[in-house]
Amino acid sequence: MEASRDKLELTRLLDAPRELVWDAWSRPEHLVKWFAPDGFVCHCSMDFRVGGAVSIRLVGMGMDHTVTGVYQEIVAPERIVFTQEFSDIPGHPMRLTVTFAARGEKTELSVQQVFPASAKLTPAQQALIAPRIAGAPIGWGQTLDHLAEHLRT
Repeated sequence: MEASRDKLELTRLLDAPRELVWDAWSRPEHLVKWFAPDGFVCHCSMDFRVGGAVSIRLVGMGMDHTVTGVYQEIVAPERIVFTQEFSDIPGHPMRLTVTFAARGEKTELSVQQVFPASAKLTPAQQALIAPRIAGAPIGWGQTLDHLAEHLRT
């Protein structure tokens, strides 16, 4: 895992074939079962096509975060690229790129999350996003742990 102020990159080798991992990311009935860090529940709606909208709401631990976005690129079963924008920081989307590489019967999953440029954020927006950026490595680690568990079922 590599993190900076501007982006987070992580890679995980999952014990599941690429098509199954792809389904876990591209079908909402799967995504809601694993896409959240510890202590949170995921609610989502998705129109899984280029130009389609995605909305993910994470609720838990006294918090309620919603991100919305648009699918920009879908290359089955290799890559998904979409934007994510926090509802309380409108106009400053993040970009998420997820790649799926077959490694025999396993899948190497890579996630790159590019955060909004801090220079374009107001001080109030910076105060809102800073703890989310700081918590992203832990949150993504827990989320991908949940994905690995879901894939075993």
